[in-house]
Amino acid sequence: MDSNNKAPKRKPKVLIGSPIRQASNILKHFLESLDSIYKNDIIADYFFIDDNDEILSQNLLKDFNEKSKEKVIIQKGNKKGKYVCNENTHHWKESLIWKVADYKNIIIDYCKKNNYDYLFLIDSDIVLHPKTLEHLISTKKDIISEIFWTKWHPESQPLPQIWLYDQYSLIKKGREEKLTEEEAAKRFNSFIQQLKEPGIYEVGGLGACTLISKNALDNGVNYSEIYNVSFWGEDRHFSIRAASLGFKLFVDTTYPAYHIYRQSDIEGVEKYKKEIRKDNSLDISSFENSSVESNIINTVKEFIEKFYSCDYRVVTGFEALKYLSSYYTGKMTKTNNEIIKYLIDNKVKVTASLLNLNIVEFDEKKAQVKARFVISDRERQRIFSCSLNLMKNRESKWLINFISLKNDKDINILGYSLDSLLKEKERIAKSKDNKLTLMMLVRNEENKFLNKVLSHAAQYIDNAVILDDASEDNTVRVCKNILKNKLVNIVSNKVSSFENEVSLRKQLWKITEMTNPDWILCLDADEIFEDKIIDYIHPLINQSEFDYYGFRLYDMWNESHYREDTYWTAHKYYRMFLIRYQPNFDYIWNETPQHCGRFPKNINKLNGCQCNLRLKHYGWSNEALRIEKYNRYMKLDPKGKYGSMNQYRTILDKNPRLIKWDMR
Repeated sequence: MDSNNKAPKRKPKVLIGSPIRQASNILKHFLESLDSIYKNDIIADYFFIDDNDEILSQNLLKDFNEKSKEKVIIQKGNKKGKYVCNENTHHWKESLIWKVADYKNIIIDYCKKNNYDYLFLIDSDIVLHPKTLEHLISTKKDIISEIFWTKWHPESQPLPQIWLYDQYSLIKKGREEKLTEEEAAKRFNSFIQQLKEPGIYEVGGLGACTLISKNALDNGVNYSEIYNVSFWGEDRHFSIRAASLGFKLFVDTTYPAYHIYRQSDIEGVEKYKKEIRKDNSLDISSFENSSVESNIINTVKEFIEKFYSCDYRVVTGFEALKYLSSYYTGKMTKTNNEIIKYLIDNKVKVTASLLNLNIVEFDEKKAQVKARFVISDRERQRIFSCSLNLMKNRESKWLINFISLKNDKDINILGYSLDSLLKEKERIAKSKDNKLTLMMLVRNEENKFLNKVLSHAAQYIDNAVILDDASEDNTVRVCKNILKNKLVNIVSNKVSSFENEVSLRKQLWKITEMTNPDWILCLDADEIFEDKIIDYIHPLINQSEFDYYGFRLYDMWNESHYREDTYWTAHKYYRMFLIRYQPNFDYIWNETPQHCGRFPKNINKLNGCQCNLRLKHYGWSNEALRIEKYNRYMKLDPKGKYGSMNQYRTILDKNPRLIKWDMR
């Protein structure tokens, strides 16, 4: 035999299956989508279960069968049960769920009996990118879904149809791991952002747009109910069964599908198709023959017109999320509910339109833009301007990384979101001659680190405010002796309130507010910056862009080494220590008795920056202090309600992992 005459590679045989009860105007787009799927490298057949109670939908399936070049099997469903779908959400009765599960199992049985290589099960309200099916097959995964995003409720942010654990958890965590709200939000946002980057990711559950291999089908995956699992939905039972059979579940995010979850979503189909026609990669910032300038202009224009437009009846707060960097998407995750509440309560219905735009400077990776735009409602128009910094991500998409707003009187406005714009509260943005006020909470610090901390801080602060929580030693005298004329106020409580830390933090805040500070530095009596702060503090506070700085705090275990292990990672995160005081900002505190934070919790709604200057925390730096703190936490937080019990248990470890402090 001639070695050049190789047998052609066998094309995989795929069954595309869907149980269908669908409105005809949605089903039309679904069927058109199936017809447009690339099938050059596969052999595809269709298996539909027609459970439609609408004649038009039944006729659409018949027409598809007559016109299709592929084999189409249409089996009649029993049409029992009422399925309610409205603009708010979908309502499934238990009996309907398991009827659909039975339908899917019928399709699975046909697939197995007819020796297909793959089954592609897809819901009838999905619109696919043409490359989806061939791409999923190319991943060589036994079970993989293409991602799509859905506002499960009109006011919520778009979320994926996959999940990590249980019913619908999107936060990575260990079984016994306890997360603070801040850490949970951070992990949620990180996972959501990851899913927006093209790739393949392992997940815990999936559905609605799933490719299943012959191997998985032959080994028993199906949609039957697992009698001792109470989770709602046949996809949960499918996913649990698949995992128990040893199959890993994956989601692909290369060609996101479009979900017509409600009638109002139909209007987005044409836009989705238009993006596909323009560029099969869906990368709007890399069209052929497009200049860098035009991509920047398009991004800014679309961002302004979507982010600053609103109809309170359908607002989500995430209308322009895809144009924002992770810096702002993280902020949106934390403040979205607050923003939505304001827009709904005030029945905000406005339209934003770009007036003019000037690209101040740009290169291939970053750009600075100034723009003017108008916000209109029925009664009036208001003109605003903004300064935007943009950066290119790994996908070569332009993302907005900094937003600064002004009104038509050239007055800086607090915040960056639409509610901030409409409130039009003035933001202080003084860029020179700013004074720095130290605020500090102290109690019985005379023989600890107070002398060292204050002597160092006195070299670069202008003023100080001290709250003494009923010290029983000479703490107050130490403060007065070192700070001298920089000490503008010191208040001593007669009775200690440390068991309710938030009350002390709020008291200290109010005392500091009364001094009308420019910038506030909040240090504890055992925290000290590295010496570089003396040279850098004035450039940090004498600028107009940022209202807070985050720094890394190192838990020193002795004079020269800090601790780093599973539960001691404070130095890996940037925490707020330095803020610009904004008298027009509505500060909100985290009302917990312990671990409430040194500043109000919502300051991160403002623009801030991470700074590489470091702090040493000496509060753990000798055994006596560690024993004292361990006993205090066991008394004030014995169940780890406000902190981590796992961390508490490690305080007295005999041989912790220590790393030498690098002087740099």
